[in-house]
Amino acid sequence: MATEKSNSRNKLIIRLAVIVVVLVIALFAYMYFSERARLLNAGRYFTYGENKLKEAQGIPIDPSDAVSVTQQNKPIDVDVAYEAIANYRQSVGYDEQRADSWVGMANVHTKLKEFDKAIEVLEEASEVKFEQVSNKVIVFSALGDAYFSVGNYQQASEAYDQAIAVSPLNPLVALGYAKKVLSKLEIGDLSEVDKFAEWVRQGQSLDNRAEYQHIYHYALGWTYAVRGRADQALAEYREAMSFNNNYPPLLYKVATIEREQGLFFEPYVKYRRAVEISTHQGLPYLPAEEAYNAMNQELAAMEINEQASVLVRVAAQYSTLTGDKSVPPTAVEDLYNSVIEIAPYSPSASIAYAQLGARLLDTRDTVTLQANSAMAIEMANKGVEVSTTGANTASNYMVISKAYRVIEDYDSAIEAAKKAVSADPTNYKAFLELTTNYYEAYTRIDEDTENADAKGDEYIYSALENINKAKALVAYDRDVESYYSRVTRAVERWEQQKAE
Repeated sequence: MATEKSNSRNKLIIRLAVIVVVLVIALFAYMYFSERARLLNAGRYFTYGENKLKEAQGIPIDPSDAVSVTQQNKPIDVDVAYEAIANYRQSVGYDEQRADSWVGMANVHTKLKEFDKAIEVLEEASEVKFEQVSNKVIVFSALGDAYFSVGNYQQASEAYDQAIAVSPLNPLVALGYAKKVLSKLEIGDLSEVDKFAEWVRQGQSLDNRAEYQHIYHYALGWTYAVRGRADQALAEYREAMSFNNNYPPLLYKVATIEREQGLFFEPYVKYRRAVEISTHQGLPYLPAEEAYNAMNQELAAMEINEQASVLVRVAAQYSTLTGDKSVPPTAVEDLYNSVIEIAPYSPSASIAYAQLGARLLDTRDTVTLQANSAMAIEMANKGVEVSTTGANTASNYMVISKAYRVIEDYDSAIEAAKKAVSADPTNYKAFLELTTNYYEAYTRIDEDTENADAKGDEYIYSALENINKAKALVAYDRDVESYYSRVTRAVERWEQQKAE
């Protein structure tokens, strides 16, 4: 009997032991799979956030997909951007160790120009006890950048110090060295100025990315400047400009040096660009804004012809910045209109009239083009009246020529182009304009027109004569070569036709 009880008890113990083992295994399995699911969810929501941010910016998720110009230039979709933020937030909800999700969230706020919110997110992230050193570096470096972007240079310096202290030889902190130096220079903290160059070079040694080299050279240039080594400072600034000539603080520094050298136009443009670029980024660079406003007052005090001359030169330089999103869409047109408003009878106004007239004709919409032609002719005639140079006179006559060609008044177009050639016989574009008119007139001759053969001879051989003159004046021009091919083929066909 006792034996049976003992066996029964043993069986019970064994059963209990098996149950305990199964429960422990199940518990560990549950913990393992729950942890795995948690991390997978964190990664999945991070990816959702990244994709939503791309969608908000019009960037295709598949890198092989083409991006249209319209997509590139459209503003960020705020609603979709906030969906990206929500996904990043979900990601850190599952795993607060994901520094990439914290920084992604802040990055979206920055792109929305919500700089304070970006700082709040990164300050929250800085409280996390990150297990990996690289994650700490990422967060504190991003926090430093966020403070730096809004001009909180003291806090930026402290954040960069924290990132560097965590892992001083980590490439992730490379820019932190240079930006820590710049932060101290911005607030005038020169207590460790003898170490600034060393810090910058330390960061530079960790970073071979060309897109950030301007920051290192800029920081070195400013360091040399405050230590009285002006030549070395200027050399570093020039080196920085060779990497990036659109960095607002750098533009400001170089412009300030140029002002000290007695220049006006060059620093004026740089201050203006520094203001435009930084404003486009969401936060105007105040030193540049103050300097630009002061120069505008100086410009306003100049004699009106001198003012007009400066504005025309600025407009000409801005005409080369096509596609730069920081340039206001109507900047060039506004500058030329300002010239006409300030000094409508100045020699510089002649350039403004020609450029504004040309812009009226710079459209592919036929109805608009036809409607603008009369206005372009009127404007360019004013330009001719105030012109004091052959080049400016020719520019206005070429606008008149194109406007007449638009409305298919080829005789008037030809006469205007002849005047352009007469005003500036060294300008190949004037000969090209005259060629175009003769060729277009030739292609529109009707067989039933009176004296059709005589007109055909006149137009096509005049086109040939003028395109040859254009070729003789320029080494290579695509439009000249194109018209040369058209005209020479047309001459061959015309001669064949007459021979038959």
